[in-house]
Amino acid sequence: MTEYRNIKIPVPLADIIDGLIQGGEYSSRAEYVKEAIRNDLRKRGLLGGS
Repeated sequence: MTEYRNIKIPVPLADIIDGLIQGGEYSSRAEYVKEAIRNDLRKRGLLGGS
């Protein structure tokens, strides 16, 4: 079972992400944040994959 942590983000950033969700690019804030984190970790060479 995967454990989760909560994070806080500023309202203006959440509003931008919500716009992406409303536009159909993401299904949730969590999906966006996970993708952003994975992309950053890959860029830093800390996570495998393309």
